[in-house]
Amino acid sequence: MTGKLLTFLIIFFIFLILFISLILVSEYRNMDRLKIENPHISEKNYSFRKAALKLWAVNLVLKFLFPVFFLTSGFSSKIGLFAEGKGRGLILTGLIYIIIFSLIDLIISLPTAYGSFLLRLRYGLSNQSVYRWIELILKNFALNTIGLIMAVCFLYYLMRISPTRWWLYLGLLSIPIITFIIFISPTYIDPIFNKYTAIEDELLREDIKALLDKAGVGDASIFVVDKSRDTNTLNAYMTGVFSSKRIVLWDTTINKLEREEILSITAHEIGHYVLGHIWKSIILGGMFSVLLIYLIYKTSTWILINSNGSFGFNKLYSIASLPLLIFVLNFYMFFANPIINYASRHMEREADAFEINLTKDREAAISTMIKLSEESLSIPRPSRIYKIWYYTHPPVEERIEFFKNVKILEDNP
Repeated sequence: MTGKLLTFLIIFFIFLILFISLILVSEYRNMDRLKIENPHISEKNYSFRKAALKLWAVNLVLKFLFPVFFLTSGFSSKIGLFAEGKGRGLILTGLIYIIIFSLIDLIISLPTAYGSFLLRLRYGLSNQSVYRWIELILKNFALNTIGLIMAVCFLYYLMRISPTRWWLYLGLLSIPIITFIIFISPTYIDPIFNKYTAIEDELLREDIKALLDKAGVGDASIFVVDKSRDTNTLNAYMTGVFSSKRIVLWDTTINKLEREEILSITAHEIGHYVLGHIWKSIILGGMFSVLLIYLIYKTSTWILINSNGSFGFNKLYSIASLPLLIFVLNFYMFFANPIINYASRHMEREADAFEINLTKDREAAISTMIKLSEESLSIPRPSRIYKIWYYTHPPVEERIEFFKNVKILEDNP
């Protein structure tokens, strides 16, 4: 390994520790200020956030440390040689490598995953049984492994037939791939984890249908999902494209919110679809993917050259390079977080405006935000750096203030 590469890794991990320290200090100071400004907020909320921040810090370090260890220890190279065997093709090699890699990744991530499970159980955010938790862990593992096998085999096939242009082909294919996944996910993937049923409350169904008709998407389906077996928090979403589009309400949302509040949260999700946020995310995500994959190609190549063979392989299209690609992917996604989440918060603000103008119910929008916050044990706002880096939605405090002051437009006669 050259001095350049070693210096890069040392500087990055020092930066990571400093970043985590900055986040923790900023969040603790922010919570101290909030305690003075909002004395009515329970100490339970702050206690939960502090525990969650510790888990976040551990997971962030492991996210980068695991692939680096896999590479520098030569472990990836050894598994790659074993997977290749004698005359094994790309598919069988990829299958063997991914299964071993995924199993090790699962074992390493289990302690923090179990810690998160216990944390949510302890603070009343979940009533999930350990058997249900194991069920979801195994289903996620199986589905992710199958998906990773297909993705890796296709990726390394492109690498081998076009070592210098594979990134371009993969980037150009990202938009149809993302669209296809969003199209099939609601019908074939989501039901693997939870049960989707029609709304039993006919009056509520008609009210939601009226909102959909008013917004011009009356052909969307309406479903309830049994999330109460996994969580006590509230949510709703609109997903799918073309004929697969649907409004999905968590059963906890129906059970804990008033009718006007359910319509408010539903209107927000309808807004995402009507305003084209799904398609914008697909197109912008595809464009970003081209740049991202190019950066992965250039950076991975640079790291591999500067490894001087210390990883046990010298070709990027070797299956053993997978941890290298994952490390570089995580690296760029980490630094892209502020941009991605800024765009997400902007879309959420647009959906909030759409919601209030579809329902004309300012009070329901505000009470919904308050209940969502209470049920999830969230705090009114995070520290500024945490918001910039990790918040996909505007903080609750900002959203409530927006609903209080936003001008409600009159419908055209």
